[in-house]
Amino acid sequence: MSSIKTLFVIILFTCLGQASFAQGIIKREALTSMDRGVEAMEAGYYEAADQFFRDALSKMTKLPSNLAYYFGRNSYHLGKYKQAINWLNKYVELKGTTGQFNDEVREYLEMANEAFKNQREAEIGRTQKQLTTQGYFDCPSDYMHCPLCNGTGVLITPGKFGAVYQTCPYSGLSGKLTCDEYNLYLRGELEKKVE
Repeated sequence: MSSIKTLFVIILFTCLGQASFAQGIIKREALTSMDRGVEAMEAGYYEAADQFFRDALSKMTKLPSNLAYYFGRNSYHLGKYKQAINWLNKYVELKGTTGQFNDEVREYLEMANEAFKNQREAEIGRTQKQLTTQGYFDCPSDYMHCPLCNGTGVLITPGKFGAVYQTCPYSGLSGKLTCDEYNLYLRGELEKKVE
């Protein structure tokens, strides 16, 4: 009996040692990918850096705060401002205001927020210009969510005895409008389908 127990203990420790060794290799590979990503980012190869950072992220079981900073900074340079804001905020969440990259994070957050705001304003301006000059909004797909019911097909209004549910008068129960119907709605010319 004792020889079986001894054999079992030896096998158990061997397996645990191999698992620990394998985890060490994976962690080392992840850190190597992160270092390569930093080198690529510093050299201005932002797409390559993004791939290295994603590779590192896929191999890590715990997110290092430095990777959150690098990912956010690189996302800013890729023009992915919302993503940059999210990663940089994650760094602040992990490290607080005392992190190694605190000053850089603050600077990149400010730049990313400003760029994101400008990007959104430009999109709104393009849409307004398109509507006023061409009188037609070029929809990104064949159907748009009805702005009145928010794509649900149902309007909910408060009543004396609780909520009152009503089929959307413009989109019906589908909650969708064709691009032409959507443009008519934006101009206030869409006729109601349901009364």
